[in-house]
Amino acid sequence: MKSSGLSGPAISRETARFIPIKIIPSGSLHRLQCGIHYSGCHMVDLQKYKKIFVAESEKYLKELDNFLIRVEQTPDDTELWKEIHGKIHSIKGMAKALSMNNIARLSHAMENWCKLFQDDTDKVEPGAVQLFFDGGKLLKLLVGEDDEISGLENRKWYNSLISGFSQEPPDRRNSRERIQAVPDTGTVEKIDCVRVKYSLIEELLGYAQETLFLEKTLPPLSRESTALKSWIDHYTSMLKGLYFRLAQLRLMSVGDFADLFAVTIRNLAREHDKQVEFRVVGGDLQADIALLDRLREPFIHLIRNSIAHGIETPEERRRAGKTPTGLIRLEAGKERESLCIRISDDGRGISRKAIAGHLKNNRSMSDEQIAALSDTEFFGTVFDTDFSSAAETSDIAGRGIGMNVVAQAIEYLSGSIAIASDPGRGTEFLIRLPVSLSVVYAITFKLGPYMLSIPTANVESIDQWDGMDSAEKKGLYDLGARLGVGKSRVFSHVMNVKYSEIENIIAPGHKRIKFAVDTIIGNKAVMVMPVGELLAKTRAFGGVGIMENGDITMLLDPGSWLFDM
Repeated sequence: MKSSGLSGPAISRETARFIPIKIIPSGSLHRLQCGIHYSGCHMVDLQKYKKIFVAESEKYLKELDNFLIRVEQTPDDTELWKEIHGKIHSIKGMAKALSMNNIARLSHAMENWCKLFQDDTDKVEPGAVQLFFDGGKLLKLLVGEDDEISGLENRKWYNSLISGFSQEPPDRRNSRERIQAVPDTGTVEKIDCVRVKYSLIEELLGYAQETLFLEKTLPPLSRESTALKSWIDHYTSMLKGLYFRLAQLRLMSVGDFADLFAVTIRNLAREHDKQVEFRVVGGDLQADIALLDRLREPFIHLIRNSIAHGIETPEERRRAGKTPTGLIRLEAGKERESLCIRISDDGRGISRKAIAGHLKNNRSMSDEQIAALSDTEFFGTVFDTDFSSAAETSDIAGRGIGMNVVAQAIEYLSGSIAIASDPGRGTEFLIRLPVSLSVVYAITFKLGPYMLSIPTANVESIDQWDGMDSAEKKGLYDLGARLGVGKSRVFSHVMNVKYSEIENIIAPGHKRIKFAVDTIIGNKAVMVMPVGELLAKTRAFGGVGIMENGDITMLLDPGSWLFDM
C-alpha cells in the first residue's frame, strides 16, 4: 500500500488499523481523529474516549454553572458570554465526535443563543439565563447516562429545551414558570473525578520506574549484606517518596469544592424569594478529596438552614438597615496543620431566648446557671440531640433539627464544630478538621515504653515543666493508668527529667483535659491505618500510625471513653 505521504515503510492493514492520538498533557479531548483511515476498517473502541469525554464535560459544566451565576448578575458582560460559548462549544465538539447526538443537538441550540447574546446583550432576559441553567442541568444528566434520555418526563424536558432555544429569549413570566418546572433538590453531586497536573504524573512515573529498576537488583545484592542494606535503605526511601507524592493526588482545592454548592445556593435562594451572595475566601487551600466528599451533606445542611432560616427576605433586610442581598461566606485556612473552615451568614442570627427556653425546659437549668455558660457552651446547645427550636420559636425554626447529625459527621472525621451567633447580625460555624484522612498530623509522645499520638487538631497547647511537683498536685489526668500501661515517670516522681504536659481539647464535648507524658517526640505526619479487630473492640484508638521514619504509633481517639472524666 501507499504510505500516504508518511516517511518510513508502508503500513499494512494487518499491522496498523489506527494511529494513536497524540496526548496533550494539560489539554482536552477537543476532537478524535485518525492519522490513517482505511475504507471498511473498524474504528478503535471509543469507550475509553467516552470516559475522557465524561471527565472533560463534567469539568466544563461545573465551570458553566459558575459563569452563569456571574452573568446573571452582569448580563451585559460580553466576555462572560464568550466564556459560556466556549464551554458549550467544547462539549458539542466532543459529543459530535463520539456520535452523542442528543448532547450535540442541545449544546448546539444553546450555542446559538450564546452567539446572539455576544452580539447584542440587550436581548438577555432573566428567563434566558434560567434556560441556560436548565440546559446545563439536562446536559449533566445526559453525560452521566451516556447520551440516553430515560423516561417520558426527561424526553418532554429535552424537547421543551430544544424548542425554547429555538425561539426568542423568554420573558420574566416564562422564566418563573420554567423554574417551577425544573425544581432543585438541594443536593450536591458526589466528588468522583480528580484532575491531575501532568508534571506530577511525570514525577510519579519517575519514582515508579526507579522502584522497578531497584527491584531487579535485589537477587545479586542479597549476596552482600552491606550492599543489601544500602539498597534496602534506598528502596525504602523511594517507596516513601512514591507514597507521599501519590497522596498529593488525593488533594482538592477548597475553591473547587465550594463551586459544587454555587448553583444549589442560587436555586435555594430563588425558591425562598431571597437574594444571596456566596463568597469564598482561601479557595486555593487544598485538602483530602475524600475528606471534602464527606463534608458535602453536612455543608449542604448548614447552607440550607442559613438560606431558609437565617437570611432574611430583601424587604426584611431593608427594614433592618441591611443590604437586600444576604451573604453566605465560606472561609478556609490552616492552623497548626488543621483545616479550619468557617461558614457564616449575615442573617437574623439565633434567638438566645429560644436556647434559654430549651435549657430551662429540657435541662432544668436556672437563669443563673444559664448566665454562667460561655457563648460556646450556650450556642453549642443547638447540637443537642433533643434540641428542636421549631416548636419554641419561629425565629430559628429548623436550626436545631438535624444539627446533631452535622456535629456527629464532623466528629467522625476527627474534627470539631463550634457555633457563634449574634442576633440580628448573623451566625458562624467554625469547623476544624485534619487536612487528610490518610495522612494526619499528630502530636507524638512516649508514655513509659509506648509511642502514642493525638491528632494535632485536638491539642490546644504544650507546656514544659520540670517535674518538681507531683502530678497529683498539678491535677493531671492519669492516662497511663487508664490505658493499663502503668504510670509514667512523672507519676513515679523521677526528678531532673524534662517532661511535657499536653492539654487536650476533647472535640465532641468541647472539654479540656491535662495529662502528663514522658517525652514529646514532635508534630509528625502520620499515615493512618485501621486497627485490628482486637484493638477495635477497646474503642480507644483511632488507628495505627506509621511515621515517615517507619516508627509505629497508636493514634488515640479524643472522642472515646478513654478521656471521659
